[in-house]
Amino acid sequence: MENAIGAFLGVSVLSATIRLTTPVLFAAIGGCFGHKTNVLNIGLESFLAFSAFFAMCGSYWAQSALVGLLFGIAAGVMAAAVFAVFVLYFRSNAMVTGIAMNLAAWGITNFLLQVFFNKRSIFIDPRIKSFHGIDLPLIKDIPYIGGILSGHNILVYLAALSVFVSFVLMYKTPFGLRLRGIGIKEIATQSVGVNSVAYKWAAILLGGVFCGIGGSFLTIGGASMFTEKISAGNGFLALAAIMIGNGNPVKTTLACLVFGYVGALSVAFQSMQIPSQIVLSLPYVFTVLLLVFSAVIELRKKRSKYAQ
Repeated sequence: MENAIGAFLGVSVLSATIRLTTPVLFAAIGGCFGHKTNVLNIGLESFLAFSAFFAMCGSYWAQSALVGLLFGIAAGVMAAAVFAVFVLYFRSNAMVTGIAMNLAAWGITNFLLQVFFNKRSIFIDPRIKSFHGIDLPLIKDIPYIGGILSGHNILVYLAALSVFVSFVLMYKTPFGLRLRGIGIKEIATQSVGVNSVAYKWAAILLGGVFCGIGGSFLTIGGASMFTEKISAGNGFLALAAIMIGNGNPVKTTLACLVFGYVGALSVAFQSMQIPSQIVLSLPYVFTVLLLVFSAVIELRKKRSKYAQ
């Protein structure tokens, strides 16, 4: 019984849940802004990949995790700008543009890895500096809770703060009101003088900033390395979380935590002689189940609304 509880609610599993949630959460929070303006940004995966690569480069060249983070954010913003140019300026289909960027990200980052460092697939070097863990005062001394919440790096705590900041920005400011108004009725917002294209630009670029931090976490959030396809589907999980939470930062965060928990369980299950195929598929199976559950709830709400 104790072994079962430890497997599902142990300190190591819950602590890993927080770490695995972080990159997905950053990407999801960033994508929430685009979602509110009806811009389907399926290119979040590419934003994470580019940010992860250039964060590693910046950290390696300057031997500073902070410089690496700035490089990662800059890369995320540049990727978002490319996406915005095609979608908002050239009027390209957002889904096709996102898919193209996701496919390009893998090839470009591997090509640049060979050009810059003469390496293929993986690059590890002691000059790549990562953010160190932080022991939270008072909390670190609390049994069980301290082991879960304390000891993470600054980016993990920044992810938690970003949920609060994005919620306030989205629901408690004129900027957020106009952003949501564009998603509800774009023509109506334009009729009162709101430049909807400018707000869509702002939403997409905000997504780039958050993805920049999330991508940086993948390479300098403790691992100090870059590997091929390092984003590992986190962008797609973020997109699913956005859909489940309907662009609400708090609801989206809850979905991200579920994905992070399932991911942590899959790591724990690898030592229990469970077939690796089942273990690796767990996060994606739960993603599909959550999407189906969310769709059923929305369908029932619509039916009850029409019945009234």
